[in-house]
Order: sequence, then structure tokens, then C-alpha cells
Amino acid sequence: MEIEEIKEIDMKHVSVAAAGLIQRIESILPTITNDRVRQLVAVKLSTAISEGGNEAMLRQILVLAVAAVESSDLIEHKMDMDDLKYNIVTGEILSEIDCIPTLDKIIEFKKQVLKSLSSKKSNLKPPSSAI
Repeated sequence: MEIEEIKEIDMKHVSVAAAGLIQRIESILPTITNDRVRQLVAVKLSTAISEGGNEAMLRQILVLAVAAVESSDLIEHKMDMDDLKYNIVTGEILSEIDCIPTLDKIIEFKKQVLKSLSSKKSNLKPPSSAI
């Protein structure tokens, strides 16, 4: 099966908006001068298509592609640092803020609070009935 045939099958499962975003990103790809960054954008694009045309992810890939035309060095640095992943919390790919450590702390704190509340409830004595 040829790449075009696979792409055609995948494109049948995406929305019209996603198809438009995909076409726009594909039109920007040849203008990205850095081969490594162009390949990264292409990989992210194929990932979004394989996920059914995730529109939020496609919008972020479009931002990444546009930024890559002007700032390939910055993006290549972020690639070296493994800092270009789609963040499901913020909905961003190219972000200066990594909120995952903060979320981990919040989850840990919430578990401590729930544990504390459950231990307090078990320590409560049932009310004595007045006779």
C-alpha cells in the first residue's frame, strides 16, 4: 500500500476542520528550512491524523509549523531537551511552562487530604444515645 493510499484512508476519518488544518500544515512544511524540525512537524502531523484528526493537537502543530519557519533553532533546542510533547492539560506542544510537576504535587496533596479526612472519620465516635 502506498503512502498516499494510507493517507487517503486516514483522511476519510477526520472532520472538515481537521482536514483544513492538515492541508494548511502540509503547505507550510516545505518552507521549514531545518530538515530535523521539518521531520518533527511531519511526525506530529501523522500522529494527529492517526488519532482521528485531533483538532486541538492540529492547531498546536500549526503553531509549531509557523514558529518553525522563523525559529527553527529554538525548536531544535527544545527537541534536544525532549520538550515538544503534546500536553493534554494545557493543550500545547510548544510551551515554556511544564505544568506536570505541579500537577503531581497537587495530586499528592489531594491524596494526603483524603487520607487525613478518612482517618478523622474513622476516629469519630458514634453519638451516645440519651436515655
